[in-house]
Amino acid sequence: MINIKNKQNIFAAIILSASTVSFSKDISYDYIQGTYTSLSVDTNTSAGNLTADGFGVSGSFSIAPVISITAGYEKTGSERTQNIEVNTTELNFGITIHHSVANSMDIFGNFSILKGNVEANNNLVTVEDDDTGNILSIGLRYSATDKIELEAEFSRVDVFNDTSNTIGVGGRFYTQDKLSLGIGFSTGNDVDILELNVRLDFK
Repeated sequence: MINIKNKQNIFAAIILSASTVSFSKDISYDYIQGTYTSLSVDTNTSAGNLTADGFGVSGSFSIAPVISITAGYEKTGSERTQNIEVNTTELNFGITIHHSVANSMDIFGNFSILKGNVEANNNLVTVEDDDTGNILSIGLRYSATDKIELEAEFSRVDVFNDTSNTIGVGGRFYTQDKLSLGIGFSTGNDVDILELNVRLDFK
């Protein structure tokens, strides 16, 4: 598992490095991305925190100058806690609307349909549940330089008869014109999530 205690220092370094270059690149909404996720859930019980990690793939494709469609798939598995292991899968499909609000800065909103599956087992009994819900998010993307992009986002997830709110921040470094490495941290409703990703823009 990845240690997320120094997340503030990571993003401070990204922001400071952004001030060293004065020009920026266009913000892309056409990409495919692979993501590693590490999360920690406060169970509010004597079992302590439940930790899990997983991988996912997602993408975005423009269908109009300010509209793009999005899709993603993610699978995570937890460490065994008190002999219980939890595995989840998630499939989502949505639409993003974005608009430039300042030089090199976009505001965006996304609405996605979410199909979720949760499976818990203790080596004797397996319990499984499926549900369909939705994700509503709004955020800002800022192209600080031709190499660095910053992002902040608020999301509201409604699935499994529960609604959760999450706020997140992230940074992206372009190693090449179309290839970038990203890091993001989000928190909400007793869940902390760290994400590392590789993205390939195709426009």
